[in-house]
Amino acid sequence: MALAFCAAAASAQVVAVAEEVVVEKQQPKKRGWAGYETNRFWDNWEISAAGGTQILVFNGAFGKGDAGKNFNHFGWQADFSLTKWFHPVMGARLQLQGGEYQNNVIATGAYMKTPYLFTHVDFMVNLSNWIGGERDDRVYYADLFAGFGYHVQGFTDKFQDKWGAGTDHSYAFTAGLLNKFRVCPCLDIDLELKAWLLPSRDLPVAIAAGTGKFSQAYSATLGVTYRFNKRGFKQASPYSVEDVMAYQAAVAERDLALAGLAQENNDLNNDLAAAKAAAKKAEAEAEAAKKAAEMAKWGPNAIPADELNGAAYTDNIYMTSKGISFFAIGSAKLTDKEKLRLDIIAAQIKDAPKEKVYVIEGHADPQTGSKAFNTRLAEKRAKQVYDYLISKGVKAENLSYKGYGDGKSPFKGMQENRVTVIR
Repeated sequence: MALAFCAAAASAQVVAVAEEVVVEKQQPKKRGWAGYETNRFWDNWEISAAGGTQILVFNGAFGKGDAGKNFNHFGWQADFSLTKWFHPVMGARLQLQGGEYQNNVIATGAYMKTPYLFTHVDFMVNLSNWIGGERDDRVYYADLFAGFGYHVQGFTDKFQDKWGAGTDHSYAFTAGLLNKFRVCPCLDIDLELKAWLLPSRDLPVAIAAGTGKFSQAYSATLGVTYRFNKRGFKQASPYSVEDVMAYQAAVAERDLALAGLAQENNDLNNDLAAAKAAAKKAEAEAEAAKKAAEMAKWGPNAIPADELNGAAYTDNIYMTSKGISFFAIGSAKLTDKEKLRLDIIAAQIKDAPKEKVYVIEGHADPQTGSKAFNTRLAEKRAKQVYDYLISKGVKAENLSYKGYGDGKSPFKGMQENRVTVIR
């Protein structure tokens, strides 16, 4: 019987098709038997212990045809159970119950206590889940069960010595209702109402004489159940293997299309970046040519166009035979940018013919400051450029400087006149 029980439980193991690649979507709870996968062998087990009372009845009714009072028929009983649920509705249970039948001998009225053991396998049906669907928040469960097993009584030496009887063996059938009250996910309180049917011929002769073919026993026990390992149930996927494969093919095709679009987008971005770089370069070259042409008006010796476009020059420096250095308002201090320009001009002057003399003209904004202040400021600016060129190795005989103040304005704007011009 135990092997048969384990074999039945082993049949519950079902491996979902393509379980590794199916992404489950939570489905609505379904009622009844449909919509759930059978679980694995070690999932949804319960172990229970209970105790209570039972009564053995023969000749049809309590007390009718039986000797003694009705109360004398009640004896104690203890149950130990191991249950496996294959499904929210269906399960199997192996139960060992034992106790003492209490009856009066029909002929003499003597009081008899008969020890018994009943081992049986039951088919379990969770009526609550069948009707209302599986729910994690349910408190009460009604489990119907029916089964059969092996019944033995009168097996102790004390009983056999007292009554001169041997051990009685028989098969018995059982059915009942198990009321489960859920305390927490792992613990239930049980109230079990059970009946079983066994042949009267297997009762002790002292109480079996004159009885019908079958005797019945009824019990009521109260106990606790511990639920271990995985306690819930997995809803079955509504998709077939063909659906999954078609979905995977569609996903692969989509990913391939997305990869192609990503590559195309990357190529477009590269082309756009190249076009922007070319446009920026063209704009810089145009701006450089414009400024070079404007600066060329201030002296007779403009640098040839091929030198302006050479690698030795940058967008921030515009070389001619004269140089322009800009200053902040009210300041005669050379910025790093202007010093960089003067470095290149110094190199040009040193390479120029020895008889050539460069005049540094200092200017100031006529709209800012007094005339005397602007004259001093222009002089300082010219002297600052003069000193810097000397520091870079230009000979003094090739340089001279003069401050014009605001009396001579080389440019139209205010900021443009805060300059020195080398002629």
